[in-house]
Amino acid sequence: MTVVPAHLTSIDVSPSVQTIAAGTTQLFTAVGNFDDGSTQLLQSVTWSSSSTSAAQIDINGVATGVGTGTSIITATSGSVSGTASLTVSAATLVSIAVTTTASSSMAVGTTKQYTATGTFSDSSLQDITAVAVWTSSTPATATINAQGLASSVATGTTTIGAAFGSVSGSTGLTVSTAHLVSIAVSPANPRIEKGTSIKFTATGTFSDGSVATNLSGVSWKSSRPNFASVRASGIAHGKRNGTVTITASASGVSGNTTLTVGTGTLVSLALTPAAPTCTVGTAQLFVATGTFSDASTQDITLTSHWSSSSGPVATIANAPSVAGSANCKSAGTSTIGANSGGVTGTALLTVQ
Repeated sequence: MTVVPAHLTSIDVSPSVQTIAAGTTQLFTAVGNFDDGSTQLLQSVTWSSSSTSAAQIDINGVATGVGTGTSIITATSGSVSGTASLTVSAATLVSIAVTTTASSSMAVGTTKQYTATGTFSDSSLQDITAVAVWTSSTPATATINAQGLASSVATGTTTIGAAFGSVSGSTGLTVSTAHLVSIAVSPANPRIEKGTSIKFTATGTFSDGSVATNLSGVSWKSSRPNFASVRASGIAHGKRNGTVTITASASGVSGNTTLTVGTGTLVSLALTPAAPTCTVGTAQLFVATGTFSDASTQDITLTSHWSSSSGPVATIANAPSVAGSANCKSAGTSTIGANSGGVTGTALLTVQ
């Protein structure tokens, strides 16, 4: 079988239309669309701004509003480029709300992400986390970095503040005596075939009974890396037949599970759902299930290469975090394909 490399055909820059206030920032991302219908987040693009008096943009895609006006933001890779429109308004900041998705308490030795949302004079809202100046009233209890990530040091209370110019906002934080007592690794005792991958997650239980399903600061380890390796993201890849202990550790506490790597070879691949319908502007998630020569079945979404027969109708991602997720772009039909080692499966996607 001859593998033909996919070619970049277009670039989508997002957000496609955005308004920010002068002095604030906006992160842009570039997603490449390839001729096999697949998509990929592009890391090496050249960013430019058509009006540097309105907005300037750095090599990482972070645009800064300099003065009022509109600028076309362009991402270029080779001869292919994509654009977005950025308007910089004269609105002034009125207030800042400091929030976190988790509770207002945390255990010693853990981290918590905060967000600063600004309300402006034109009633617009904007995430100003990246440009706010972050402070903790009691650094001996918890510190906070320039990105709004708080790290607990010792028990006590502190006030987390975010300021931009003369406007500020704050919220309370309590660091409790709760400490991590156990870690559960899931899925428990799974089996995968050689050459495939699986995503593990770690759930932490603390001494006060609270549970963190997205435990931060976890390190992953495989007892036999030559049989199965594991990345910092918790994705393990089977290399050879055998059993491996996968361990997650944080704050001196660890949990583990046993991963079995089989010797079955892939016989067939099925996609589910087989014939879904989605609306323009939404996403449709597909799962690739492989059947192996030992009669076992396994989710092989992560190790399949995804494609779409009609890129204008739908594109589909291959990155581990979004593998199998189709972006429904315009009305029509597209055949969604998954290929794993030459074994393929398809589904028919209808976009309305």
